[in-house]
Amino acid sequence: MNRSIKLIVALSWLILPLVGHAQTDSTRRNRSYERFKEQAFEEYYQFRQDAFNEFEQFLSAAWTEYQSFAGLPGAYPSKKPVSMPSLPAQSGIIDVDAPHNTMENIREEEIDQKNDAFMPSQSDRVAINFYGRPLTFNVPRGLRITANGNKERHVATYHETMRKNDTIRLFHAQLNAAVSNMGLNEWGYFVLLRNISEELFTNANDRVLFSFYMLHHHGFKARVGRGSKSGQLLLLLALDNSKEVYSKTFFRINGTKFYVVYGNGTKGEGVYSYDEKADDSGLKEIGLDFHKPLHIADCDKQRKLHLNKANIDISLPYSTAHLRYYDEIPTTVFPIYFKTPVPKETEQVLEQTFGELGKRYNKVQLVDIMLNFVQTAFAYKIDEQQFGREKYFFPEEVIGRPFSDCEDRSALFGWLVKRFVGYDVVGVLYDDHLATAVGFGEEVKLTGKSFMMKGKRYFICDPTYANAPIGTVMPKLANTKYEIIKIY
Repeated sequence: MNRSIKLIVALSWLILPLVGHAQTDSTRRNRSYERFKEQAFEEYYQFRQDAFNEFEQFLSAAWTEYQSFAGLPGAYPSKKPVSMPSLPAQSGIIDVDAPHNTMENIREEEIDQKNDAFMPSQSDRVAINFYGRPLTFNVPRGLRITANGNKERHVATYHETMRKNDTIRLFHAQLNAAVSNMGLNEWGYFVLLRNISEELFTNANDRVLFSFYMLHHHGFKARVGRGSKSGQLLLLLALDNSKEVYSKTFFRINGTKFYVVYGNGTKGEGVYSYDEKADDSGLKEIGLDFHKPLHIADCDKQRKLHLNKANIDISLPYSTAHLRYYDEIPTTVFPIYFKTPVPKETEQVLEQTFGELGKRYNKVQLVDIMLNFVQTAFAYKIDEQQFGREKYFFPEEVIGRPFSDCEDRSALFGWLVKRFVGYDVVGVLYDDHLATAVGFGEEVKLTGKSFMMKGKRYFICDPTYANAPIGTVMPKLANTKYEIIKIY
């Protein structure tokens, strides 16, 4: 399409704000501007129609078959061990001179985006259950159309009918508000649409088409395809191609990985989709990163945990709704898990706990307490035993689930250190294990296993090697090669 879609997305969201700004000019210039505006809108409208007509021609032409590729099972070349070694419990906290913790507690302010958009009277209130949270959306009736089939011409006709509806932006505004208020990542935008489509339509193909059109119209790289064996329509999404996404079937189209995320297809089948010349380079890939704390629902559970080295108990709240949401997010690269915050209720408890401890202990001693806490407060079990598949945990999941393994604890420990102490943390990836390393700075004199990176010394901290001090490596890994995973 040669950038047509990119221009449509940009112009459709930018013209109106520019109009409002220009109308603040003088009266004399307003008249000239009104003529310009009418001409610009006429030209833009024609361009928009031409671009959509071109896209619908691609949809209606015979689709090309693309072969599927199986996603990698995970980041580890070898299977993780079913048990981990431990050292005898050590009394006392590390004795070392280090700066005291003066890091300011900075929280991201939550932006409350209210949906004040006027909804037309010809709309239906559609209620969904979003991981236990009831939500209601006003869906314009003009968007509740169905396709007459799943062939190319049917998809093209569906797209043409949908694009003639001028209420779609009002519906998008509701979705944007819900995503913002609940702290969802961009994956959550798709999940909302999927859940709404399942309330609107009974036919799986109609659900796929609705989700596809809404995502594509909103500027995301979404494609619709037809399973080569099942004949069912499938929704394909480009999930942040700068990061690996594991264990999910994908297709390469225009050099971009598109993953099957929705539809009643057959596992591993190929897909027919429209020609690669239907350029989508101006559209955005779906991100899996979180930029604010998740808040689908309030925390409804608590877990009592013990900090051995500080000899105190804490009760950490977590949300079962969040655990269900996390469970559906495609497994991806380690940095996302390290950087995702816990709920604000949980953070407040941790902030109070480590804030009080920070009055008695220096920064390295706080890291020592945190490391031993993560090593000893949680029971170990590999993902295959717990879920039958590889699954990486976000920090809240470590708190809320009965078992965890190496990358899960590394993510929680890394987040704790970065958030409440301020030291830089990296991942240390072995063939079958993930540990961390903390950059304490040259003013801190420590012993043990360490390495230099960009002028800073990092000491190994293994959150799964129970009771292992800072700088200690598991014996079997002492002379093993590893990869450094940068987090921030």
